[in-house]
Amino acid sequence: MHQSEKEWRLDNDQVKSAEKLIWSVEDYTTQVIPITPRPGIHAIAFALKEPLDAIGAETTEVAMDSTWKTNQAGYELYSLVAELNGCAVPIAFIFTTSDGTAEPGTKDLMLQDFIDFIAKRCPNIKFTNSDKETSEINA
Repeated sequence: MHQSEKEWRLDNDQVKSAEKLIWSVEDYTTQVIPITPRPGIHAIAFALKEPLDAIGAETTEVAMDSTWKTNQAGYELYSLVAELNGCAVPIAFIFTTSDGTAEPGTKDLMLQDFIDFIAKRCPNIKFTNSDKETSEINA
């Protein structure tokens, strides 16, 4: 194990390690976003405190994008960025995976939890952008 790895690998299980790392910096740099536990799906979500605190109330446009198989556990990563003077500013992220047993619509509900949190912190959103699947748009 490299020296720097000792600082961020907090558990041999990569999912537990990520959760511990995010919790270790909550109230300092991140805010954990509560996601309702649902059978067949798992999510780790957090917001970046500094940009969200600085521009959340003024944000009128956001974009959501995702990528999949970001790690050995096959998690998808969704990012939410706000627009500030023509620049994209990352404000929140959610890692999610499904074991294939989730009921139809479960992913939509999970993303709705994520979006609901952001909507409370960014109450003036007027435009949303996404080039992905319907569940992102429905959320």
